[in-house]
Amino acid sequence: MFTIEIHPPLFCVAFLVVFIITFLVRIIKRGHRIRLCYIGIIELYIMLLISVTIFPIRIIPSEMRTGKNSILDFCQLIPFKDIIDIVKNSGIINIQLIGNIILLMPMPVLIGYLSKKVNYKVLFFKSILFSFGIEIIQLIIDILLSYPSRIFDVDDIILNGIGILIGMIIFKILKEQQKIYDFIGEKIVWNTQKQ
Repeated sequence: MFTIEIHPPLFCVAFLVVFIITFLVRIIKRGHRIRLCYIGIIELYIMLLISVTIFPIRIIPSEMRTGKNSILDFCQLIPFKDIIDIVKNSGIINIQLIGNIILLMPMPVLIGYLSKKVNYKVLFFKSILFSFGIEIIQLIIDILLSYPSRIFDVDDIILNGIGILIGMIIFKILKEQQKIYDFIGEKIVWNTQKQ
C-alpha cells in the first residue's frame, strides 16, 4: 500500500506558493476590495479543509482491491444511518460527529464578510457547496482508485450543515453587534483605502 500524505513542511510550502500567487495576481489587478491578509486566512482555511478531508489518500495494489465497481459501493446515502451507529457505539461525544460539525462552522463567517450586503440563503448555499464538493472529491478519488478510502456520506453533509447553521448564527450575532462587525470589517477584511 502506498499513502499520499501532506506533512506540515509540505503544507507550509504549498500554502506559501498559493499565497505568493495570490499576491502576484493582486499586484497585477490592483482593483481589489478585500485585504490580502483576509484572502490568506481563507486560503489557509481551505487548505486545512483539504488536508483533513481528502488526505491521506491510500493507493493499494490491484490484487488487494475490493473489486467494487458500482458508484453505490462508494456511497452511504441513508440519512442518519452512520450518525445513529456512532451514537449507539460511542455516545454523542464522538470526534467524528463533533469534527464534522466544527469543520465548516467558520465558512459562513469567512464568506459573509466578503460582501457588505448579506443574503443568508445564498450564504448557506455557498457554504453547503463546500460540503458537497468535499464529498464528491472523495467519491471521485475512491472510484479512480477502486478503493473506498473515504466514501461519499450523506451524514457528513448533514453534520456539516449543522455546523454551517451554527456559523451563520455566529455571523448574524456579529452583524447585529455593529461596532464589532465594522471593526473586524474595517481592520481585517475590507480594503477601504483609495487606490
